[in-house]
Amino acid sequence: MKFHKSISVFTVFLPAMVMIWGCAVNPVTQKREIMIYSDADEVEMGRKAHAEVLRQYGKYGDTSLQRHINDIGQSLAKVSHRPNIQYQYMVVDKPFINAFALPGGFVYITRGMLAHLNSEAELAGVLGHETGHITARHGVKRLQKAMASQLILTGVAVATESGGIVQGSSILLTAALQTYSRRDEHQADDLGGLYAFKAGYDPTKSMGFLKTLKKMDKETPSAVEVIFRTHPLTEDRIERVDAQARELSRQGRGRDSKIRSDEYVSRLDGLVFGPGEKDGVIQENLYRHRFYRFSVSAPRGWKIERGDAGGSLMMKHPTRDFYCQTLVSELETEMTPGQFARSFEAQSGFKRVVTSKTTISGSDALVALYYPTSSNGTPMAIEIAYVVRGKTGFIIAGITQAPYFDQAKPFFRKVMSSLRFLTRAEAERIPLYRLKVYTVRKGDTFRSISKRFYGTPDKAREILDLNGMTDESSLRPGRKLKIKPVIKEE
Repeated sequence: MKFHKSISVFTVFLPAMVMIWGCAVNPVTQKREIMIYSDADEVEMGRKAHAEVLRQYGKYGDTSLQRHINDIGQSLAKVSHRPNIQYQYMVVDKPFINAFALPGGFVYITRGMLAHLNSEAELAGVLGHETGHITARHGVKRLQKAMASQLILTGVAVATESGGIVQGSSILLTAALQTYSRRDEHQADDLGGLYAFKAGYDPTKSMGFLKTLKKMDKETPSAVEVIFRTHPLTEDRIERVDAQARELSRQGRGRDSKIRSDEYVSRLDGLVFGPGEKDGVIQENLYRHRFYRFSVSAPRGWKIERGDAGGSLMMKHPTRDFYCQTLVSELETEMTPGQFARSFEAQSGFKRVVTSKTTISGSDALVALYYPTSSNGTPMAIEIAYVVRGKTGFIIAGITQAPYFDQAKPFFRKVMSSLRFLTRAEAERIPLYRLKVYTVRKGDTFRSISKRFYGTPDKAREILDLNGMTDESSLRPGRKLKIKPVIKEE
C-alpha cells in the first residue's frame, strides 16, 4: 500500500480576518468580481503564511543567489498589473522541482527547479508565471472557495493505514499548493510570458522550460512529481505558450532581448543538489540528518521515504501494514517529554491509553499508546516516543491497525531505540552534494565530458538533457555546462 509524505509537525493558524463581501475590479481582466479580502488583507495573509513556508521548506542559504533571483523578480513585478504590491522572490531549500506563490506578493522557487533551468530568460518565465497567479488573484479566489466549501483541514489528521500522522498547514499554504484550474494556468502562462517580455527577455526562451518538463516527465517522472501535481502540464498548454511567444517576438522584432544562458549557469556553481541540510540522507536502512543532528535506523528490508518537512521520514514493513514515522518540531521554549506529548495531544485530539518512561540516546523519553479511529472508521494503534533536545522535539511513531499492534510492537520499539543524537562533528560529515559548472574546451564532446566527471562516457545524454541541449552542435568552447554530482544514496 502506498504511503504519502507527511508535512510539517507544526500548524500556523491564520489570525481572524475582517471579511467584507463586495465587488472589486480584477486588475488583469478589468472585470468586476466578488472579493472577500482587500489588498491589505491579502498582503497580511501572505505574510503570515510566509512564516510557515520558511519553517516547512527553509530559505536557501546563498545570499548572493537570493539577491539575484529577487532582482529578476522585481523587474517582472514593476511591469505587472499590480506593481503597487511589495513583492518578495525567494529560493527555498528543497530538491524537488516546483515554484509557487502566496497572495500578497510572495513567490518561491525551489533550488531543484533552479538546477534544471538554463537561462535567465527561462527563470523570468517561471517567476513571471507565479507573479501572474498573484496579479490575477488566483490564490485568493481559491482560498475563498476552499473556505466556503470547508475543504481545507487545519490541525492534525488521524493516522490511517497509509497516511501516517499528517498535520495540516495553514489554510492559505494548503490552498496555494493545490492544483490550479486549466483556465488559471493558461492565464498565468500568458501573464508570465508577457511580464518576461516587458522586462526585456526573449519570449521564445522564457517559457521554454515547459518543454523540458514534459520531456523529463517521460524519462524521470518522479523528478517532476511536485510541479505536475500543482501545475498540470498538457500539450495544448505548450502550444498556446509557443503561439504567444511567437506573437510577442514579432512585436519585439529589432529589439535586443535578453537570454543570458552562460551568466545564469555560472551562478549555479556549488548549488546544493539532491538532499539538502534539512532533508537528511538515506543510506541502506540508516537515515542521518545534518541540520537536526540525529540518526534513526529502519528494520532491514523496510521501505524508507523522506517526507516534505525537515526531519520527517516514513518507514514501511515490506509485507505488512506496519509503519514507523519520524517528525521533528522546532519548539518555542524548552519542554520536558511529557509537556511535548501534551502539546501534541492538544493539537491532535489523541487520547492517551498507556504511558511509560524510558531513555533514548541518553535522554529521557516518554512513550504513549493511542487507539484512534481512521477517517474510514478503521481502529488504529499508534505508539509514539517523545524525545526533546534543547528546543527541538522528536516524535517517533509506530502505526498499524489495532488488531496487529502486538505483532508490530517489537518493530516499533526497535526503531525508537535506534534514535541517536549526533555530535556537531558527526553531523558535518554527512555529505552535501553540489552542482558543478564546467566551461567547454575546444575538442570536447558530451562523451568526453562525461568521462572526465563520471569515469564513463555513458552519462553523455544526461549532461545534454540537464543543459537543455539536443546535440553536439551547441557545444561551443567557452559555453557553461551544469554537471550533476554523483549522489551516493539508496
